[in-house]
Amino acid sequence: MKQYGDEELSVIAEIARMYYVEGMSQIDIANMLFFSKAKVSRALRIAREENIVEFHINYPLKRSMKLETELKRKFGLQDARVVVDLYGNESTDISIKRIGEMAAGYLDETLKDGDIVGLSWGKTMYQTIKNITPSEPKKIQVVQVVGNSTDNYNLDIDVTSLVQKMAKIYQGTAHFLYAPMYINSDIVRKELLKESVIRRVIEIIRRSDYVVTGIADVSTERKKNTWAGYLTEEKMQDLVKNGAVGYLCGYFLDKNGKKLSDPINDKIIGISFEELKKVPHVIAVAGGIDKTQAILAALKGKLINCLITDSRIAEKLLDM
Repeated sequence: MKQYGDEELSVIAEIARMYYVEGMSQIDIANMLFFSKAKVSRALRIAREENIVEFHINYPLKRSMKLETELKRKFGLQDARVVVDLYGNESTDISIKRIGEMAAGYLDETLKDGDIVGLSWGKTMYQTIKNITPSEPKKIQVVQVVGNSTDNYNLDIDVTSLVQKMAKIYQGTAHFLYAPMYINSDIVRKELLKESVIRRVIEIIRRSDYVVTGIADVSTERKKNTWAGYLTEEKMQDLVKNGAVGYLCGYFLDKNGKKLSDPINDKIIGISFEELKKVPHVIAVAGGIDKTQAILAALKGKLINCLITDSRIAEKLLDM
């Protein structure tokens, strides 16, 4: 890829501004700058390729107030947001993006100065943080509620990156949990938890006003999940055989939302399962694929009190 100098990029950016912001035609720009029309056209192409110009299409997100009310009534939720799929969309990525946009707006409406917000990770979490457009700076603290992934995970949606981005968006404070999500050795895990830098963040986690998390199913077909690099495919299949239907903040759940009876659930670094249930507001942002069983488990276990999802999953949950 060709490298462009600062002066050349400045000219390209100015051409892009004239075309996209001022609404000038390519011919008018060419005449004003004494360029050929072909040179202007080339500059606009480079502006897109180099991300000098980025496009964001604002389309309305339709909510189903009826489904939201029924979810709150049936599962005793404090709140719910349901994105209506207007076009019979079958794309997982598009569904996740729309759910993330809905969650982003909900968080901006809800959070206030002084709040401590715990984050987990995942694609829906990434889309949530990416789409936050803050109405104003907020003096919030954003804390990582579960340890870090391995090198096999996508760093763009890793919890450390998400915590940093959200704190920056609101001009708040970020707190990182400098530890892996899972440590098999009891001795190593206990010694690590004694470290002051870890203890300090754990104390902040325990004071969280909100935890915002995704909910994952246990499909062994998707390799790049939260547990990638920690578990073998055989171990994941074993967990499924023993009744795991999904996981939340790293903890594997059975169909009733109970913590699965498996040693792996006692080796996680982060918010404890018991502490999670004490957080005043646990917001689950989940959808895009059929995660109905995993979401239903979290609802049955009273692990979440706000659900943000799409209409297809909401209808399935209400039918079950």
